[in-house]
Amino acid sequence: MSSSSEPQGLVAIPSDDSNDAVPSMPPIQHTRVRESPGNLFDASEGAALIHACNAQGVWGAGIARAFRERYPAAYQVYRTHCRQLLARREPNTLINLQSGNETTIRVWHPLGTALIIPPQQADLAAGKKRHWIVCLFTSGGYGRQVDPPNLIVNSTYSALCDLKRQLQLLDSDQTQGLAGDGDAPTALYSCRFNSGMFGVSWDRTRSLLDAVGLDVMVVYPFGEEVDDQASSGCGGARAARAIT
Repeated sequence: MSSSSEPQGLVAIPSDDSNDAVPSMPPIQHTRVRESPGNLFDASEGAALIHACNAQGVWGAGIARAFRERYPAAYQVYRTHCRQLLARREPNTLINLQSGNETTIRVWHPLGTALIIPPQQADLAAGKKRHWIVCLFTSGGYGRQVDPPNLIVNSTYSALCDLKRQLQLLDSDQTQGLAGDGDAPTALYSCRFNSGMFGVSWDRTRSLLDAVGLDVMVVYPFGEEVDDQASSGCGGARAARAIT
């Protein structure tokens, strides 16, 4: 039986098992991340919108709630994905960046992974833009049960690596694409994810984006040009008001 102190059924277990295949942290090279004020949902047709998610299947507050309201069919895909993986309780291994890449951390799927949701026909029929939705599973829980900042950082790095791997598969035509017709996102957009409800400073997450090397346009609400963890543009109440 799980301890009552475990966050929403997900627990991190330190491990020194060097046999686990986990990505190592590469040196930061030329950044491909750009930032601009604006409305994330104004991204061009075919773009993928990246945001951080909990692993419980809940888009209940902040910008996650805005995603749920705009893309209800995509939300159902995310919710089903979470429920299926939580029921299986399959372990996942993260690199422990705070240990200098020398140890690993065991968590439960889908934490530390990415889910790419193709444009859903029901959302398109409702007049929504043809947007892909990318869910980065960076916290097992939410609200008072959100994961500690260091664990969120480790999960974020793993999720970004997983996202890059999946995008490379789509771009290389090794798969017919999640939409079933060889389609793939035309561009990547994100908010300043993790910096609102999950309470991780944007600088920490931005450094992970730089290290992984994804070409991302980060969009933050007007008036938040200066990074402010208490209100920066992904997940906070101010962010949600600015984009709705």
